[in-house]
Amino acid sequence: MHAAAFVAGAALCAPPRAAAQSCPTTPRTALVLSGGGAKGLAHIGVLRTLDSLGIRPDLVVGSSMGAIIGAMYASGYSGRQIDSLARALPIGDLFLAYQPHAPQSLGPLQPLVVWEQGERGIALQSAAVREADVAGLISAALLRGNLIARGDFNRLPIPFRAVATDLQDRSTVVLDSGDLAQAVRASLAIPLVFSPERIGDRVLGDGGLSANIPVAVARAAGAARVIVVDATEGLSDSTDFFSPLAVADRLLTFLFRQRPALLGPGDVRIRPAVDGYASLDFSPPVVARLIGLGRAAADTALSAPACPRPLASSESWALPWRIGAVVQPPGSPGVRRGLLRTIGLLDRDTLDVPLLRRRLRQLGESEVYQEVWLHPTGDLDSVAFALGVRPAPRRVVGLGVAYDNELGGRMWIGAVDRALAGVAFEGSGLLELGELRRELKVGLRRNYQLGRRLLTPTLTLAIAHETVRQFDSAGAELPGASTREGVGFLGVERSIAQGWLLALGAEGRLWREPARGDDATIGGTVRVLATTHTGEPIARVEGSWTGAYRRALAELSPTVRLGGLRLRPRLRAAWGDSLPLQLAFPLGGDDGFPGLDLGDRRGDHELMAGLLLAQPIKGPLLFRIEGAVGRSALGGPLVNGRGWLAGVRAGLGAETPVGPVRFEYGVATGGHDAVFVRLGRWF
Repeated sequence: MHAAAFVAGAALCAPPRAAAQSCPTTPRTALVLSGGGAKGLAHIGVLRTLDSLGIRPDLVVGSSMGAIIGAMYASGYSGRQIDSLARALPIGDLFLAYQPHAPQSLGPLQPLVVWEQGERGIALQSAAVREADVAGLISAALLRGNLIARGDFNRLPIPFRAVATDLQDRSTVVLDSGDLAQAVRASLAIPLVFSPERIGDRVLGDGGLSANIPVAVARAAGAARVIVVDATEGLSDSTDFFSPLAVADRLLTFLFRQRPALLGPGDVRIRPAVDGYASLDFSPPVVARLIGLGRAAADTALSAPACPRPLASSESWALPWRIGAVVQPPGSPGVRRGLLRTIGLLDRDTLDVPLLRRRLRQLGESEVYQEVWLHPTGDLDSVAFALGVRPAPRRVVGLGVAYDNELGGRMWIGAVDRALAGVAFEGSGLLELGELRRELKVGLRRNYQLGRRLLTPTLTLAIAHETVRQFDSAGAELPGASTREGVGFLGVERSIAQGWLLALGAEGRLWREPARGDDATIGGTVRVLATTHTGEPIARVEGSWTGAYRRALAELSPTVRLGGLRLRPRLRAAWGDSLPLQLAFPLGGDDGFPGLDLGDRRGDHELMAGLLLAQPIKGPLLFRIEGAVGRSALGGPLVNGRGWLAGVRAGLGAETPVGPVRFEYGVATGGHDAVFVRLGRWF
């Protein structure tokens, strides 16, 4: 609809009589936000235009992506604030192509397959998104609105309705009460991407299945006029009907299409030009373009009303500060206290909103809960919580494999029990089997709150046997050296940022090696590990100071994307003193040094810098080339003018469900060359 149509109903969003006597009383107006996946981010641009013009609706109705954006707007957040959040949050990391992921306590391992034992019994892990992260993100983003509403969405700065679909009969379900975050989560439960959401006796799915553009819901709620933002995908005329993926996409489009709603002469339809954008593409450049498309469409369709009415800030709405009661779901006392400890409500009678928001955001990292809904109620300065919980699968078993042409085959199997013996302890066990190294590790963890910090006391025990590869000065391989060791760690772990884990404590080690025989020691150790959402390490810092040896390692290997080109710098610096043979540093670590055999140039001092460039060729196939310089030595200063090598390695690679697959050939100074073939991520 053109701007003139909106001008014809110019008082569309004027306030009630009390706002200004010169403004006439106007019919109740609803803002209706459609679904559309990532394309729904165009709604944010529309909201920014509404704010700039002083247009304030009397009701917000949202379906799917429109529900989460609409709920934030109804909670008092401005379009600018929502824009900043959408650009800053790693939304794209939550929506992944299917790839099993192992529990955090098993370390940065990439499984081939994962079995879970939960509500459905034993089943293969199959979720296409990190559901705990999604639930935590929604709960944190909508916490202020949830506390304002306290169970009644009419209490929000703008009354709000979330639209979902009853999966038993495909009827439209209008959610206007309860937990605001849970209502939004139900509305965006896209089939085959999210699991359904159970509210009461209903199993709910995406609102777009029954009312993707919920104009009828707005009319039923009393709206006489509507501003409709349609971010849905039109049907393409160039679909390849002989492509299974293209046909599947067309079928999903049919599933979310309904007969268009009839609009009246005073209604406004805003249609951002979102055709051609993928529904699950939340990459930063796409997010920015979609928001811009929404603003451009709204600037064309809307004009300033006679009586501007800006949105009241969410900060102007008083929040409750006194906790009246906390009702928990059934469970053992230990597990229930663990839940309160995790979300920051243990032994508290005063509500700490920033702490609660941060803990809700970190729920995915705890891996104990799939969802935690607060269900706040109350009046004035008091709030009571009736916690609703969907626990993560209690038991998880994962299996992974990898192969290297020099190191041979390797496999691991790991298991985790998140309520060991029915209490809030997590037990884990990991068995690694390979031609050169075999290791068994067991662990015990429990979350504990110290002030405002959530710590995880940890005990791990490991035994290992490793045959260390040895080479002469010319690079010829010698017989391997057999080593054995037992390691115990007692300390604490703490998440210090999204994807960053700190471990600090005491470590005891006893070992046997050919040159030194039996030995044992104890000392302090610290580890910092940063990983991507798929578990791939991007930074690692380790330090140990014991009675027998000292050891420090810093490694950085982030991936930077420039269009289709991927850049991965690799930096390693390591230093040791009196190290056991198995703790010495192989030049280049697990990936080795270009042109050298893996394990060549092993010492107690190492410096290396490298850069990998990977360019997509077709589909998952990549061309890879890496250059590096580095040195490894026994004793002497860390930085020295002698012993430096340069190398380059090139070949083909591909990303697969079992990890990267690589076929490469490298050369290094001194006449060295080596073939590198690896399937899966090494561990």
